[in-house]
Amino acid sequence: MTQDTLHTSAPAIPKLPASVCIVTNTINSVLEQIVLSTHPVCHEVLVGYDGACDSIPKDFSGCKKVHIRAVTWEGYSATKNKLAATADMDWILSLDGDEVPDRKLLKAFVQLADKLDPNTIYALKRRSILGNKKIRFGAWGRDKVRRLYNRRHTGWKNDLVHENLEIHADTKIALLKGYLYHYTADNYRTFLEKNRKYAKLSADKYFEQQKKSKIIKRWLSPAFTFIKEYLLQLGFLDGRAGFQIAWGNALYTYWKYHFLLQKYRRPVMH
Repeated sequence: MTQDTLHTSAPAIPKLPASVCIVTNTINSVLEQIVLSTHPVCHEVLVGYDGACDSIPKDFSGCKKVHIRAVTWEGYSATKNKLAATADMDWILSLDGDEVPDRKLLKAFVQLADKLDPNTIYALKRRSILGNKKIRFGAWGRDKVRRLYNRRHTGWKNDLVHENLEIHADTKIALLKGYLYHYTADNYRTFLEKNRKYAKLSADKYFEQQKKSKIIKRWLSPAFTFIKEYLLQLGFLDGRAGFQIAWGNALYTYWKYHFLLQKYRRPVMH
């Protein structure tokens, strides 16, 4: 064995030249999973924290290029854009605080390291979890989210809820292998609470767009949502959880039009 052989080390694993950006108001075990799994394969991890934080969690202390930054909540899109603007890299991997990439997806990030196309937005397949149940059917069963993008090409549209990236004439979409595991809610009650919150935000958005809460929308749309998700999209194959999700999403549809109607009935203050 030669001296040169003794000093030869294994080649470093290439990192995705991207900044992971996570906006959250909770630091918990799921967030720690996200940071500890993405940190080895990406340039840096930024946690935009809208809350009181005395110190970086102990598990992050040995991770270089992991930063917790205080952010002021300005809505989903605006806050995400604000955090992305502080990143080292132009490539942004935007994750929510309840989304954990699996090994296959992390491998896809590494394989993409030297193949990124600035005009391409990379989409991720998302598998949601309600309680301990992995959902395979219904509206959640075919979920795909666009999360890896170049901030010089695109950014988040100014939406109050259900934020989306701007799509231009030259934008291409590519789907990566692997899954993003979405820990949606610990239980059904929490899921309904989240849906009610999002319904209020959707009502605010519709009110700004001067949409009306027509009686047909209030009553037929929720019924159609349930039938589509539970029957047509085979939500019943997920058992009790499939029923709960379809019913919860039907309630969300009803609530957003109900809250919109309330906004129009609210007396104008002079």
